[in-house]
Amino acid sequence: MLLQGRYETDARVKREARTLAEKYKVRVIHLRGHGEASSSDGGGQVETEGFDLVTRRLPKNSFFWLLKFGEFCARIAWRAARNRPDAYHAHDLPMVLPALMASIFHRAPVVYDSHELYSEMGMHSPAMARLWRFVDRWVLSRVDRVIAVNQSRADVMVKELGSPIPFIVPNLPMRTPPGESPQKDDSPLSEFAARHTAGEPRPILLYQGALMPGRALDRVLEAVPLVRTPFLLVLLGHKTPYLDSLLEIVRDQGLSDRVAYHSGVGSDELPSYTVAADAGLVIYAKTPLNNYLCAPNKLFEYCMASVPVIGCDFPEVRRVLDEFPVGELFDVDSPESIAGAIDRLLGDPERLRVAREATANVRERNHWGVAKLELERLYSGLFDRPAGDAAEAEFEARSCAE
Repeated sequence: MLLQGRYETDARVKREARTLAEKYKVRVIHLRGHGEASSSDGGGQVETEGFDLVTRRLPKNSFFWLLKFGEFCARIAWRAARNRPDAYHAHDLPMVLPALMASIFHRAPVVYDSHELYSEMGMHSPAMARLWRFVDRWVLSRVDRVIAVNQSRADVMVKELGSPIPFIVPNLPMRTPPGESPQKDDSPLSEFAARHTAGEPRPILLYQGALMPGRALDRVLEAVPLVRTPFLLVLLGHKTPYLDSLLEIVRDQGLSDRVAYHSGVGSDELPSYTVAADAGLVIYAKTPLNNYLCAPNKLFEYCMASVPVIGCDFPEVRRVLDEFPVGELFDVDSPESIAGAIDRLLGDPERLRVAREATANVRERNHWGVAKLELERLYSGLFDRPAGDAAEAEFEARSCAE
């Protein structure tokens, strides 16, 4: 596996590596960090190899970026090829180029695991976005298998980028074994909320995750004064400049009694916080396209903790809420719509109870134990028999059903 970030902080890559390690030997080569000792994960070994770039210290501009990217591709390709693998698994677009380079020196199929629509993430200039779109088209015509995280993104990859039929491997959390779920009464978030409200019982609306401009949380703050139901909005995440701007709005608009910030916690601790919420917030800006077609992991994390959802009306979020009555949808561009969704759920105890009970069905059908089956099928087909026809038939069936 080839990974741009650090293995120990990427939950999706860990889940995939541990799953494949149950049957195959897995080695993860990642860009940053000093590497980790081989460890026993999920019944097999996942070996990791981390390294840094000599050119990392160079100034940040277009010229030196080319040098850095050249070193990046060459070093990862060399490290990958010298392992003489039976397959290269590239996590996201920047990793596919060194995987293809490595396959020149040691022939093996390349699997492109597309976590994002890379050219549609809104983090590049228009010129760079066009360049990455060209690169995406080019590599998609040369890789052996493709993975997408949801059907909406798979449709774009096939229709606009000429991708082979992707295998759909959703980004779903691990299923919590019965009896091991955290309890609301013991949650640190319950204590935090009680201190903030001076003991006044109020429903908690939780946002957990990245505090970034693309999350459109400023729209939520516009909606807070419009909500009739007494509630507490808790923003849970690591500090960022965007958070500073949000807290300034909270102070300027006099929202401190209804909005609270809690610093981010580790992924192992997070479920003990999530369980205390009465509803979980899923919100993104409509642009770029990568946002609009997301299927946020936090949506399923909320349901895994029996927490109903108040979410933006985007295709993949609606797909879940249309199938399972676990919450309310809103128009992200309308503070009135956001406030209305909060009032409909938090202001109606019976509706909230029904939504909470419905999360059980989401938990049963949307967890990594289900998602990993497609990953296992991909590799069984890659090593044992052709899998493209089966994937294509399944993709067409899904598309027709929509």
